[in-house]
Amino acid sequence: MSSTTGKVQPHELYPTPPEVVDALLSKLTVRPTDKFLEPCYGNGAIFDKIALPQSQKSFAEIEKGIDYLTTDFGTQDVIITNPPFSLTEEFIRKSLSELAPDGTMAYLQRVNYLGSKKRLPFWFEIGFPPKCPIIIPHPRFVGGGSDSCEYAWFIWDNGNRFDIPQGLSHIVSVGHEVAA
Repeated sequence: MSSTTGKVQPHELYPTPPEVVDALLSKLTVRPTDKFLEPCYGNGAIFDKIALPQSQKSFAEIEKGIDYLTTDFGTQDVIITNPPFSLTEEFIRKSLSELAPDGTMAYLQRVNYLGSKKRLPFWFEIGFPPKCPIIIPHPRFVGGGSDSCEYAWFIWDNGNRFDIPQGLSHIVSVGHEVAA
């Protein structure tokens, strides 16, 4: 995902930078009995770093013939993904419907996704994510350059698995620590 104009990667494949994943997962406590789902496997940047047995982990990836939006994954304890920008609303709705009552969900997204006029009905219906750490510095997706947009993890944390404050905050990518 990036703030590209014009040319978009096939299937909107913008692999999540490892340092962005590491920063998020450093704040996550996974319970030994958790069931984990990665709705957009991509290159495995998130899925491969979740410390659970393979039998407790599931993924979807259109390139691997598993369409998240048409596949029933049942109830999940933890869902983390970097969805295709154009399908984010559909992905969030489906993930919220599959999330356990004490589940935890994190979606990587542009901060400006919160402010679009056309998405007002969506946000009025589901509410803003209760935790929203802004990623510092801007992630680098394809091509190696820094993106021009601010990104955040949109987090619904009913299970209190993330050591991240409620509301807006910051999360600093590993290797980019900032002096206080």
